[in-house]
Amino acid sequence: MIVLEVVIPLPLNKNFYYLPPKDIDPEHIIGKRVKVQFGRRILISYVLSYKNIVHTSTFKFKKIIKIIDENPLITKETIKLANYISKNYICSLGEAFALIIPTTIKLATKSMEYKEIMSEKIVNKKYILSIDQINAVNLINKKLQDNCFANFLIHGVTASGKTEIYANAIKYALKQNKNIIMLVPEISLTIQFMDIMTEKFGQNICLWHSGISNIEKYRLFFKMKNNDIRIAIGARSAIFAPFENLGLIIIDEEHDQAYKQEQKPSYDAREIAKWRGKYHNAVVIFGSATPSLESYKNALEKKIILIELNERVCRKKFPEIKILTLENKPFSSRSLLPETIEAISKTLLKNEQIIVFLNRRGYSPVVMCKKCASVYQCSRCSIAMVFHKNQKLLKCHYCGENKKLPITCSICKSSDITIFGVGIQKVEDELIRLFNSAKIFRLDGDTAFSKNNYERAYNGIKNGEYDILLGTQMIAKGFDFPKVSLVCMVNADMQLYLPDFKAAERTFQLITQVAGRSGRGNIDGTVIVQTKHPQHYAIKYAKNHDFLSFYKVEIEQRRQLFYPPCCDIAKISIRDKNEKIAEKIAEKLSIILINLIKQYNLELKLLGPSSAYISKMNGFYRKHIIIKGYKENIIKLVGLSKNFKQFSRTFTSIEIMPSDLL
Repeated sequence: MIVLEVVIPLPLNKNFYYLPPKDIDPEHIIGKRVKVQFGRRILISYVLSYKNIVHTSTFKFKKIIKIIDENPLITKETIKLANYISKNYICSLGEAFALIIPTTIKLATKSMEYKEIMSEKIVNKKYILSIDQINAVNLINKKLQDNCFANFLIHGVTASGKTEIYANAIKYALKQNKNIIMLVPEISLTIQFMDIMTEKFGQNICLWHSGISNIEKYRLFFKMKNNDIRIAIGARSAIFAPFENLGLIIIDEEHDQAYKQEQKPSYDAREIAKWRGKYHNAVVIFGSATPSLESYKNALEKKIILIELNERVCRKKFPEIKILTLENKPFSSRSLLPETIEAISKTLLKNEQIIVFLNRRGYSPVVMCKKCASVYQCSRCSIAMVFHKNQKLLKCHYCGENKKLPITCSICKSSDITIFGVGIQKVEDELIRLFNSAKIFRLDGDTAFSKNNYERAYNGIKNGEYDILLGTQMIAKGFDFPKVSLVCMVNADMQLYLPDFKAAERTFQLITQVAGRSGRGNIDGTVIVQTKHPQHYAIKYAKNHDFLSFYKVEIEQRRQLFYPPCCDIAKISIRDKNEKIAEKIAEKLSIILINLIKQYNLELKLLGPSSAYISKMNGFYRKHIIIKGYKENIIKLVGLSKNFKQFSRTFTSIEIMPSDLL
């Protein structure tokens, strides 16, 4: 009897066997997705192989219900990569396959027509490279020519011309008949890079991110597989672009935490890039003005080839960064200081553009009763609800719960309720009131619900349709607008309040990246940073554009406290709707882990269990156990404890090298 080996996209550590449909050669089903009955469910799954068995038992094999794909999707690389992900990110093989080849992508009906989004026009703009850029291009192209795996870190200050180095590397890779993946951290940035690369290389380029329809993804999948598309530009998931002749991978703004997926499988696109680069003997380029401490430490230790670009293109001046203190300032309804307002006014008079940045959605983050001082919290999360003025709603940005603004306090019944704190909608109102003739565009999680709004923001600023771009972290990096001469950061130090070992690093990166949007053209740039912590080293070094000094201070703190990049780390999350059960399970698991560490002499340290920063989320109480040490030992410990028994309603998950410990 012939049976098919099928991988089910569920957290199960075994594969299953099904009978092929009648009159179909099993060989023709290998590598395709199929529909199978699994328990009471119908699931789309993956066929790995077939084999002949002697069937003597009374067990009845179920038949494949339907073959989904016309052509195979799974390659030898897919299988090896799925195994790598399964081992290194603690997930099942089926979950890893679903990550690489989503079950949701589907074949279109024959009648559907497609409209190509790629331009056929190639604009050959002359661009003279600097000596530093030429040296960088030569180093990279030599590795491309040699067809050997190499990792590069381009540490280039903002506006130092990293994009031109990428473009030259892409051009050379195409000449070598190699395919290219380019990753950017925000979907908004794909539009800008699509414009740049289409101008330079014409067709054979595609966008790949969560905004692309499942039918379009299926079409693009086979175009990439068949070499009809040569360059894939996209966010994190584009790292799985199914090129079979991959020669170059570029990760722009490599420091960004968006490259790390939080949900299981909690993979890191940067690590997947290294794996695929090694598999294909490809070149991998990491680029950033503020590289992660992990990458820079690897570069200093010669594990990555370091390329330094310390000057802006054409020796343009760095923007002047002015620190305005919010210390000891009396409470005011205004979010912008008088000096900030004056700077915006002068910039508008000169017909230059402005970026205003605040990494907080909504109008006000706190609604409070003045009488009893109670704060209106989400019923499902231990976090204050944010007031959104336009809809007159309180919203939880974690579970999505919405409530009407209360008329009276639910605790003391007082009607003396106030809202305070600054959100981006409040800043927008203030800008409209102060500069009513200015054209303002707000780009945040509430307005960027469609690709059209990203394009409107990008094209609007680029073409001079807007005077002020107001936004959250999605405007903090990558954008290149020559007419922007002023950047204003409202409450620039918000990250410093978080109890996370990366708080200072993220603050330095954020200020440097946002500041880098200013003065990129022929106009000198100015940056205003409003902060309550003007003396903090992250802010002082950012003011002076001094990454190396910041790195030296921060890496020494990490060494003393034994945190990455001086070790590896994992976060175990225990979640239950009953807080006492969550505590009990966390304590029990902690004891098991401690005993295993001693028994097997593993060089690991445990922190916790303790409540998460947001102790209750989406109705579940959350406890964390932190493991510090080296990855091999962490994975071994997790493997030894995999048979840990818990209550059926309790959820336990592990994230290797999490982006934060919150």
